[in-house]
Amino acid sequence: MIRNDLDNRLQELGIYSDFYYRKELKPLAQMLGEYERLNCLLTGVHEGNRKMVAVTDRRIIVLFTALGGGDVKIIRRASVKDWRFEKKFLFSSLVIETKGGAVFTFTNTQGKLRDLFERAMNEPIVHAD
Repeated sequence: MIRNDLDNRLQELGIYSDFYYRKELKPLAQMLGEYERLNCLLTGVHEGNRKMVAVTDRRIIVLFTALGGGDVKIIRRASVKDWRFEKKFLFSSLVIETKGGAVFTFTNTQGKLRDLFERAMNEPIVHAD
């Protein structure tokens, strides 16, 4: 996916103004497949670092970029066992559990994105060819 297409999708989702400046968007655009559809984007603190969480119709991509490097974790949507988004006034949180037993906890997420996240997680999963 090219960056312009990603920016257009963020505008469709109504979240462009929240994320247009994030340095994680460049690697995210490069990671998204040609036919992969981004359904939600948010940030949260995981393992002491602010990370970006992208939910597509196929997978969940967790991105962390820092000076001199970064980290990417891919969670296949089909391998998600459970998820919870707890919306609070200031300190919302997100927990994703996989069938393999891994637990990803994100604190200080954007509570206003709960509905978008829930809608994205309830979308049908598209299996890659």
